[in-house]
Amino acid sequence: MSNKHRWAKRLAQLVVAASAMIGIAWGEQAVASTSTLAIPDISEWQGKLTASQVSNLKSQVSFVINRRQYGSAYQDLYAANNTALYVKYGIPFGEYDYARFTSAASARQEAKDFYNRSNKNASFYALDFEENDVTSGTTNAAVKAWYDEMRSLTSKNLVFYSYQSFATSYANTARQNFDAQWIANYSYTPTISFALWQYTDHNYLSALSEYTDNSKAVTSVHPISWWTDSVATALSSVTYAYSGYKVGQHIYLHNNASKYADGTKIAKSDRQKFYRISKVKNLTQSRSKQALYISDLGKWVLSQDGTGYFVGQHGSYTLKHKLNLYSDSSLTKKTGSYYVSGDTVAGKLVKAPSGKSYRVKTSLGYLSANVKFMTPAYYESLSSTKTIKTKKKVYEYKKSSFAKSSRSKAVTKGTKLKVTAVKKRSTGSRYFVLSNGKYVTALKSYVTE
Repeated sequence: MSNKHRWAKRLAQLVVAASAMIGIAWGEQAVASTSTLAIPDISEWQGKLTASQVSNLKSQVSFVINRRQYGSAYQDLYAANNTALYVKYGIPFGEYDYARFTSAASARQEAKDFYNRSNKNASFYALDFEENDVTSGTTNAAVKAWYDEMRSLTSKNLVFYSYQSFATSYANTARQNFDAQWIANYSYTPTISFALWQYTDHNYLSALSEYTDNSKAVTSVHPISWWTDSVATALSSVTYAYSGYKVGQHIYLHNNASKYADGTKIAKSDRQKFYRISKVKNLTQSRSKQALYISDLGKWVLSQDGTGYFVGQHGSYTLKHKLNLYSDSSLTKKTGSYYVSGDTVAGKLVKAPSGKSYRVKTSLGYLSANVKFMTPAYYESLSSTKTIKTKKKVYEYKKSSFAKSSRSKAVTKGTKLKVTAVKKRSTGSRYFVLSNGKYVTALKSYVTE
């Protein structure tokens, strides 16, 4: 797989090629049924793939196997970019670790690093063991340690890769634990059991305009669905986290939020806290379609790693979902009543007993203050035009208390008004200050910006 080591693989295969020509009787596995579309393995050698390339690649491959790392010390430059594009364009894929471990202990650590760095939409994980760097213990023990660590981290299929002579010489016992054997042999059909055969390093893919390694799946051992089903299912049934956050809203960063959007680690001391969202951007990554910039952390977090709650007072809320009412702020005791989508509910924000969420305390009970369930009923900022239009009859007031006695005049539906500011009362309700010094409501049900 590595161009650096391909000459060694070629040499080793040529050494045994002659004996193989007369050794078909060794028990060569018949390749009676193989995949017809390409199954390339891709690394940074193929460069940073573009959306156009991957979109075109979809019709040319059964699935892709992408390198994630070259041992623990080196991450493939474009693995994150390329695998994200496979997800976006619906190409099933697995990921592989080019082994550089030196002992059973370092094999376990390498497996941990590999899994932590991997795109969790991968259908399977592979160990590329084609170079002996083991200096402590045996190679079989190191390969088994890698397998055991990965098996403790994932239930997905684990695949062993090597060229034939190396596999039998250095991992013949340990490789038997894996769910499938992926064997490289460019000279002849492998004479050991295999489910995937890497038969060439010179297969042209027009989508990439270059040559890559290519493999054939023996469908009588494992059908193509064995390699792709979990990805296809994941791609078709991904439930994305709420990704409709806005600047100024707050999220509670989950305890299991382990990595920022750039893949760096989130310190445990920074989790389980509320943060204000400073910026937002759209993306598709893991279970998120949005990243949120937290100025206090100086980092982008994925929307899946937090839950948004209204903080402070907003007066009233328009519901986007049916919500049950509870008699307690822990939301454990339903009252039997509920609000439906479209209802506008007045209430005061209070923190839940756990300290990890907020509730809306209404006159009838408590509701979740999760931002995905509701939106503020009042405008809370000015539009760039500083103009509003009435949706129904409203009144101008001389005083911000909106006492009936302070009404100045009625304004008919469809009237445009110039505004200079939005003001907030202690209850959280808002009102506009007009250019004439009078006041009107900022309720979205009465006016529009």
